[in-house]
Amino acid sequence: MRTLSLSLTSVALLAAAAAYLPDDKLVEGIEQQVRKLQPTRAEKRFDEIGWASSILAAEKAAAAANRPAFIFFYNGSIDTGRC
Repeated sequence: MRTLSLSLTSVALLAAAAAYLPDDKLVEGIEQQVRKLQPTRAEKRFDEIGWASSILAAEKAAAAANRPAFIFFYNGSIDTGRC
């Protein structure tokens, strides 16, 4: 009896999902919201910084480019803006 009940419930849920999921307006709306929340090119400039994995690597790259090295030390999550 329990197996029959679970089977009927599964069939009902699958039928409901099949009717609900093809809603293209829902999918388009979600995709638009995701695109709005993605960082802009200007916001991603942070990713263009030539990060080094160690101070020695930074000093070597700075010497090769004849430029100073900027040492940035943080304790936290840099992607949240809280350093």
